[in-house]
Amino acid sequence: MADTLMSSGLKKFSPEQGLEKRKILATTEKGKTYRIVMSPARHCAVYSVDGYIIKEGDKCDKLVLVENDDANHWTEVFVELKGKNISHAICQLRETIKNPLFCHQSITTKWARIVGQSFPRSTGNSIVEKARDEFKEKYGVQLDGWSSRKEDRI
Repeated sequence: MADTLMSSGLKKFSPEQGLEKRKILATTEKGKTYRIVMSPARHCAVYSVDGYIIKEGDKCDKLVLVENDDANHWTEVFVELKGKNISHAICQLRETIKNPLFCHQSITTKWARIVGQSFPRSTGNSIVEKARDEFKEKYGVQLDGWSSRKEDRI
């Protein structure tokens, strides 16, 4: 099942949280937590990107892989756990998403998540709103940002 996905460049890396069936997955860094709730329970894993999969340049903190309803299709969630520098978080996510290591035919959905302490106000022209449009149009990725208290649902 995971062999199809793991036949990509990720196969040589060990996950921070191994592939297993869960209803809730959480990963924490710098006092920030990303949490995803899955209904029904799904196979998922967490990889540390920063300093492990990618050692140089801009890169996000974590990659979460979640099995879709079809065992041969997966959702990639790129996660940046950040304090206040949201523009840098966007840059880190962008550079990670563009890396060919994270392109595999079994990935059918891609999300980018910024978990931060504060975000610019929604004015119709904020840096997050501009990045949201860019990520969707250029990379087919849904970008969202929020505090540690919010949960993603799939």
